[in-house]
Amino acid sequence: MKVRILKILRMLVGFAIIGCGTMVTKQIGSLNSWNVLNDGMSKVLGITIGQANTTVGIMIIIIDILAKEKLGIGTVLNATCIGLFSDIFISLNAALGIVPKVTEVWLQVPLCFVGIFLSSFGIYLYMSAEMGSGPRDSLMLAVTKRLPFQVGYCRMALEATAFIVGVILGGEFGVGTFIAVFFSGPCLQRISKIAGFNMKNVHNESFAETYAFLKSWAKNRKTAA
Repeated sequence: MKVRILKILRMLVGFAIIGCGTMVTKQIGSLNSWNVLNDGMSKVLGITIGQANTTVGIMIIIIDILAKEKLGIGTVLNATCIGLFSDIFISLNAALGIVPKVTEVWLQVPLCFVGIFLSSFGIYLYMSAEMGSGPRDSLMLAVTKRLPFQVGYCRMALEATAFIVGVILGGEFGVGTFIAVFFSGPCLQRISKIAGFNMKNVHNESFAETYAFLKSWAKNRKTAA
């Protein structure tokens, strides 16, 4: 039980760092593809970018369930917490002025890499907890299983779709948006390699496995008592 509690805390720290990365990229007008969609939705629906993130995440979870993908605690926490932390950091930054609004490209580029590192490190912490893949990752797997294309192409297609829809809705994007396309993956791979984490060996715990563990744990506690 202690191990799972620590894993959940690890995920929450990861989600918080991702939220911080969203704030940084928001300040330089260079959101990643999915956040361009979230930003566009926030403007159309009159909600925050974090609330839009959660809305999209929940919608994708419904699609994942219909596609019969294996989900876990981390899937739900991903959908609900990243948006919450994004709003918290954006609000804190607005109040404290830690990261100013940057419009000069020569300043946007280095800050873009800061945002990429924060997001990648947060994703590593979340993925290494192995408590359930994110809604968008599950959707990517569902699409890959049903189309005769490699996973990389399916991921690019989903992100391109999110980006295009987001732009149509008025989502903000910039030079960093395109930089992230080429450097986010390698940055995550580098962080994982330094940490000795092999993403290919990840076994995400499903709700069924978590339930089985909790049932066994409760039984053992009752027997011990």
